[in-house]
Amino acid sequence: MAYERRLGPAKVRQLVMHALSGRVPVPLSVVRGRLAGLSEKVALDIEDASPGLRVRGATRALGAPIRFGARLVADGVFVRGEQRIVRIQLSDVVLSTDDDAPGPLADAIRTGMIDTTNPGTLIGNMVSLPDMVIEAADQHVAFDLMKAPVMQRDERLRAALSAASSYLGVTGIDVADDALVLRLGLLPGGPKEALLSSARAALTPVVHYLWPEGRP
Repeated sequence: MAYERRLGPAKVRQLVMHALSGRVPVPLSVVRGRLAGLSEKVALDIEDASPGLRVRGATRALGAPIRFGARLVADGVFVRGEQRIVRIQLSDVVLSTDDDAPGPLADAIRTGMIDTTNPGTLIGNMVSLPDMVIEAADQHVAFDLMKAPVMQRDERLRAALSAASSYLGVTGIDVADDALVLRLGLLPGGPKEALLSSARAALTPVVHYLWPEGRP
């Protein structure tokens, strides 16, 4: 699905007005468009299932076609030192495959050996997890946005986002009218964290100047 990458003046004014009211809607069409470009191996469908989202998808794993679905409910972005943490609750998880699909994973799905009531625990028991997954147990998974690959590659971007989110944070995430509604709040980590994040953002360019990459 195509979507507009650039925001026109009217859209910018609308977003500013929403931000001043403390609630910013992000259309799910934008989310779907972003996700569509992430991977050619996984097909995802997202729909409004207030208070959360219903996600369905299909992929191939260990030689078998796998279909999955889950209900996702996310809270806000929590400020904890340099971390920016999002917690997601997973429920109503379903897995299915073809009757004749080969492989141990397909067999486990058909026989009900995989316990989908605690998907967080299943994720936590995976052999290799992305660095940004900092907790996974029961029905919950927690991500540190600052450990996302794009943040790890760009220290200045990481410092700038850390500083900005320490002054104006996402204190809650709702779903309404086919949009994610971000509830905003001031100083989500408190005044001390805001000052520390600002200091880190200000000092990062100085550190890069004094100790540029590649210098022994």
